[in-house]
Amino acid sequence: MKPIREWLDALAAVPLPANIVQDPGRGGGATLKVGSVYLHSRYQPREEATRLIDSANLDPKRPVLAIGAGLGYHIVELLDRGVEVAVVEFEPAIARLAAEGLLRDRDVLLAVGEPDAVAESPGFRAFAGRVPQLLVHPPTAHLYPEATDAMTQHVFRVALGTKRLRIAVVGPMYGGSLPITEYLERGFRALGHSTLCVDNSQAWPMYEDATKGIRSKQNAHRLGDMLVHYLCEWSYARVSEFAPDVCIVMAQAPVDKMFPLRLARDGVVTAFWYVENWRHLPYWRDIAPYYDVFFHIQPGEFEEQLAQVGCPCSAFVQTGCDPEIHRPVELDAAERREYECDLSFAGAGYPNRLEMFKGLTDYRFKIWGVGWSARELASLVCAPETRFTPERFAKIVAGSKINLNLHSSTVHDGVDPECDAINPRVFEIAACGGFQLCDPCKGLETLFDFDTELPVYRDLAELRAKIDYFRERPEERAVFAERARERVLAEHTYKHRAQQMLDVIIEKYGSRILRKGVRVQKTVAEMAGQVGCDTDLGRYLAALPPETLFTQPEMNAQLQSSIQGLVSPEKILVYLREVRDFTETLLALKEGE
Repeated sequence: MKPIREWLDALAAVPLPANIVQDPGRGGGATLKVGSVYLHSRYQPREEATRLIDSANLDPKRPVLAIGAGLGYHIVELLDRGVEVAVVEFEPAIARLAAEGLLRDRDVLLAVGEPDAVAESPGFRAFAGRVPQLLVHPPTAHLYPEATDAMTQHVFRVALGTKRLRIAVVGPMYGGSLPITEYLERGFRALGHSTLCVDNSQAWPMYEDATKGIRSKQNAHRLGDMLVHYLCEWSYARVSEFAPDVCIVMAQAPVDKMFPLRLARDGVVTAFWYVENWRHLPYWRDIAPYYDVFFHIQPGEFEEQLAQVGCPCSAFVQTGCDPEIHRPVELDAAERREYECDLSFAGAGYPNRLEMFKGLTDYRFKIWGVGWSARELASLVCAPETRFTPERFAKIVAGSKINLNLHSSTVHDGVDPECDAINPRVFEIAACGGFQLCDPCKGLETLFDFDTELPVYRDLAELRAKIDYFRERPEERAVFAERARERVLAEHTYKHRAQQMLDVIIEKYGSRILRKGVRVQKTVAEMAGQVGCDTDLGRYLAALPPETLFTQPEMNAQLQSSIQGLVSPEKILVYLREVRDFTETLLALKEGE
């Protein structure tokens, strides 16, 4: 990508193919015909270009990357409005006509050729790295659809792939998706993005009191709805104030159908992560059409169902593990007495688990979780009807020779042969360094090697045989566990899942993010390099955690409460914090008048 004047000599040697014809037009402006396709109006090409630019709603203060030069009418219109423009043209003959015609003396960058070659040029990467707005010339897209799509994706990857986005994650009050909310937000943060986690769990005790502490079901239902509505508005206010590029709503979050539509009006790309079994909980039908992307954990039939209800885009993203939480731990003597056993299971007592585990009562077996109502299992249940924390889960794994995993089912007595919703426990046990026996949920074979990482069983007899085999072979258990842990850390963390989500979002909605613009966010390390490490500010910033974002909230968190002994840059930052706090107090008083 280089200025037009640097292209003139090279383009002058390009022959004009017979199928590319410059037509004088019928209204005083020339047009161009490629085959049977006109690249501009035959009557009013300049007016057509004006309408195209008007309809694009571009910000004249930001650069524009145009795909398709045509004869340059739309490029001239942008330049006349004071916009900085770069152009990509796939057909050298068209680029020649534009460069020798309307664009000859114009200050515009040009790239000519196939998308992959253009994308590798330093000039393109430098311009795209400035997060330009994207303008696709419609006739060019019609003539070269594959090249246009490929070039568009290159723009998205270069413009957004290395940028720190602002990403909000809205969590539920309660349930299995609550901890995943925290894990996912931390995954985005590990990728370097600025994040907001809307934690609705603090409202759960109040919701329980409102819905279970009132005798009248009608009144309880009304109170519950009021609280959910409040949480929806509170979540929207938090997210809106954060002004994210992307907002991801977790399953069971207390938001209504209008929530994503309101954010979309602000240019925010919205997504929902349905980490539930679609066959058991059908509320997905009511919400899937309203989100830009509907992430889920069950590929295949569910995707067909989503398309039928009008979901604009669905994508399979499996759950995973968080290495900060799911990691091997050492047990002390008291903990060994509490957790050591041959077999353990941590989870809820679904019907198939109750039936299957009745056949394992002769082992040294410990069960953790809620819903274990079977009389035959009562002596095996530890801390009955108590939900375990991630910290306790890691200890359960550490104390068990064999960690059992059995995917839940309400229609089978044991292993569900049709199960296709892989649970997070598969990844969490592996990340904690535990040896695991698991039922072969559909799709699991694509994630783990059953012969070297994750042994599986298909019925009670096979399960007992593998328990008896592995219980007496600690060395083999250790090898399996280590390989499984290596696998999840390399491929199945929430950092990986966060990147998967972003890849889908950028591919499908990168143009919207570009149109909105991405707020530049630098780390303190980058700012130290910019101001100079030999300056007072540079030295102060260099002493902070290097990945800290150079934003006021992040910097405030690094400041001391007292100004005693502070260096000059710290005093200035403290002063700025006090000015902001004082201003916000004044504004609050004014609103209250």
